[in-house]
Amino acid sequence: MKRLVLLVGFATLVAHPALAQRSQSIEFGGFGSYWRFDHLYFLKNSLGGGARIAYAWSDRLSIEVSGDFTKTVDTAAAQNVSVSTVSGNLVLNFPMGDRATLYATGGFSRLVFGPDPPYNFTDNMINGGLGARVFLSQHVALRLDARAMYNRQNRDPLNPTPRGSWTGQVQGGAGLSYFFIPPQQGRGFARQYQWYWGAQGGAFISKTNTQPYVYDPIVGGHWLITSRRTALYVAYEQALFLSDANAVIFDPNSSGCSVGAAPCRDVAFNRVRRLMFGVLAYPTQKVIEPFGGVGFAIMQILNPVVDCRGCDLSQASQADDRVNDASSKAFFWVMGGLQINYSSKLNVFAQWLMTSSAANFLLQSNKHTLQGGIRISMGSSKEGITERH
Repeated sequence: MKRLVLLVGFATLVAHPALAQRSQSIEFGGFGSYWRFDHLYFLKNSLGGGARIAYAWSDRLSIEVSGDFTKTVDTAAAQNVSVSTVSGNLVLNFPMGDRATLYATGGFSRLVFGPDPPYNFTDNMINGGLGARVFLSQHVALRLDARAMYNRQNRDPLNPTPRGSWTGQVQGGAGLSYFFIPPQQGRGFARQYQWYWGAQGGAFISKTNTQPYVYDPIVGGHWLITSRRTALYVAYEQALFLSDANAVIFDPNSSGCSVGAAPCRDVAFNRVRRLMFGVLAYPTQKVIEPFGGVGFAIMQILNPVVDCRGCDLSQASQADDRVNDASSKAFFWVMGGLQINYSSKLNVFAQWLMTSSAANFLLQSNKHTLQGGIRISMGSSKEGITERH
């Protein structure tokens, strides 16, 4: 009886941590494959098959080893060739719901060709690919993937392909996988009432009344406070023009500018600052989720230089006043994007933002911004109740 109690206690201790770490699992599967060989190998495309085993370090990261085998012939149909492949990969998983996962892979593949010359050599290649799992039950998933393998032929003297040439094989596969512990996926993370700091960068697309749309870099940071499905958004950004932007302003004291004999003056600038306030909405609350937002922004052109050659002191002062009035305005903005919640602390995102136009501003029409960035949680933005009075 004492031994039975000890055995039950030991089993409970072992089982409890296993249940608490359900993200860690072992995947085993088999698959059929289709091979498309590089034209420099003079081999016909063929069908094959193999098996894989993977260890899920977490719901996001797996380590995988796979083997594949195929038989083919050369394009002249004169020689049979076999190809054996062993690959080691890292797999980044992106759950899309309770029954589907997208993933990206990257790693190393060793291909062994044989058995007869000139096809008796090995290739060491890097590989990368994309795929998807569709869960048919808690333990069984249909897996579809495609990957490419590349190598520069400059080492193996037995390889008949020309030295210095980049060669690559493409492989597509379909099969079934069995998970000994069902992975937890598609449930996102506890991101409500979090306080995030982030950074973003991208392209600022703008035009003036004398220049068409141009692309310039923009960088900045932001502050995000999340609620249940919404968030308060505050950002500071600055566009750094690669070359001076040129515009013209109306000035009755001038007899002409670069656009002709009119009462106008030329203005040049290369910095734009933007301060943004708004609200974002996250409707789906998944690991990969779209978001959108609206708000207002204050945009300021920094240190514009007005061409006032031949001006007296009064005219120069008036020209400076006019260009300063046209250098700072308030705007409305709308935003849309996609966010990947890679962990409870780290989010990565890509977004598009458009600001409205404003009259008498040096930048004309709508301004567009394409950006990518990261957000890191600094902790909860909501204090819990520790005691009651």
